[in-house]
Amino acid sequence: MKKYIFGVALLSAALLSGCSLDENPKSQFSEEEAFKNSTLTYVNSVANVYSAIGDGLYGGTDCVHTLQEFMSDATMLPGRQGDWVDGGKWQNMFLHNFESSVDTYATVWNHLFKIIGLCNSSIDKLTPFLEEHPDYKAYVAELRALRAIYYYNAMDLFAQVPIVTSSKQSTSDVTQSNRSDVFKFVTTELEAALPDLGDGHCQNTGEYYGRVTKAVAYMCLAKCAINAPVYTIDDTSASSYQAFVGTDLSKQATANETLGQAVSDKGKTIMMTVDGTQRNCWETVKYCVDKIQAAGYSLTANYADNFVKANESSTENIFVRPNDDKTYKITDYNLMRSLHYNHASAIGYSGWNGACATVRAMQVMGYGTANEDPRLRLNYWCDRDFEKEQHTGALKDGATDKPLEYEPLKAVVNFGNDADPHDVKCAGARFKKYEYDGTASTQGQNNNDLVIWRYGDALLLKAEAEYRLGDKAGALSLVNEIRTRAKATPRTSLTLNDILDERMIELAWEGTRRQDQIRFCTFTEPTVDRYPGVAHSSLAGDYNDDKTGYTVVYPIPYSVLNLNKNLKQNPGYKK
Repeated sequence: MKKYIFGVALLSAALLSGCSLDENPKSQFSEEEAFKNSTLTYVNSVANVYSAIGDGLYGGTDCVHTLQEFMSDATMLPGRQGDWVDGGKWQNMFLHNFESSVDTYATVWNHLFKIIGLCNSSIDKLTPFLEEHPDYKAYVAELRALRAIYYYNAMDLFAQVPIVTSSKQSTSDVTQSNRSDVFKFVTTELEAALPDLGDGHCQNTGEYYGRVTKAVAYMCLAKCAINAPVYTIDDTSASSYQAFVGTDLSKQATANETLGQAVSDKGKTIMMTVDGTQRNCWETVKYCVDKIQAAGYSLTANYADNFVKANESSTENIFVRPNDDKTYKITDYNLMRSLHYNHASAIGYSGWNGACATVRAMQVMGYGTANEDPRLRLNYWCDRDFEKEQHTGALKDGATDKPLEYEPLKAVVNFGNDADPHDVKCAGARFKKYEYDGTASTQGQNNNDLVIWRYGDALLLKAEAEYRLGDKAGALSLVNEIRTRAKATPRTSLTLNDILDERMIELAWEGTRRQDQIRFCTFTEPTVDRYPGVAHSSLAGDYNDDKTGYTVVYPIPYSVLNLNKNLKQNPGYKK
């Protein structure tokens, strides 16, 4: 009996000219037919995996980006009475009350392993054809690299995850791997895939648009290397991550040089092999960033150009998720989730009046001071900016007769019933970053490609690596390269905390903040926004003042544990 898989009945011009990655299968034919030429093989083994990614990485209401941003010190979704309470879900996430019964964790876990499973299936189907079609080896390499990137995310979020490399593996045979073993798997797979990956640019329309290329793999390796002191810890107790618990109780969450030095020293002992040469993790970061630069990546002259409607020509965006309202229909909920209803309505949009920046983020960016960073208002709507930039005219706040005016320093975890109605509706700077696309036919399905990784991030990773290796002058030069592009005043000196702050400003709302806080030892520290006893909804718990560090890893969802009894809960969480 022949096996059948889904394929495409009609290939688009874009696919025939460049193997575009989102095709909708419409017919069935035999496996032999599906793999009879390179174009059909790509569509039925690689493109179908990319098309399943959707908004699972970025843009979805519950996605990888959600777990990186809303638990950090930069982003919150306040309890706005009459708008957002949501059973305490968002407040619990921000206050670090991570319970594995929350749907968000299960949604993200299921997405990660869905894509991993699709990669495994395609690799298994392609492997028998490699002897007759050696050119298919590049497709296997691309799938292995994509699978490694997804395992990187799973390792980062959940630590102890099962390594499954075959679609034929039985659920009963699936067991957990130590985090360090997953780290080795990810880096080894990327190293093995690199020689056969494409040299093209993922962000440019054409053959490699939206695909994993050499530069994407080098960026993932750099991300693995910069976080290696965290990723090489094996979870054996709730205090396994004690070394990453900060000591600043002043609500400033300042990176400590002494704790930072311990992380730096550990990184010098962790060795990684890339392109056949072994280096410590900080040197690996530098090497990978240099390879990305050699591939033709550079800072765009204008920071905001990386996020405009037509950002396919960016020289900076390394890994993107193609997004438009015709071919790559990925809904990005960030804008609608953040904007006040009346602001959104004035530009023909629908806003949910929720997510905003924290007061902490505004303080770091210098809001309301003579030292306000130029990137602040490129990333957030503040005050009445919208009247000038989007010509919306005078708007009311929807609760009182007051003019609508965002209040960046009035965001709080939860507004009580006695709170000023204007503050409830307008507190907090709102998500901006991506240019608003008024041409989109479907709300949220904009023409801005979603940026997963970019060269500005890579340069700051290299600066951090230089700093941790003791080259502060080299690190300062790289940081100032970033600042000069943004027309920010160059720094004259540099501390570890300066690097952390620079990453918050440069990479605002790009899904890096949780990782950054963990390795800089500030993730468990209280801030001006969250601390023991902070006012919160009765549906949420108090701030989880974690003194052991177990919250740097998320709980494995109960639904997953119930499905496979071989898996164990991460330390510190309910079984």
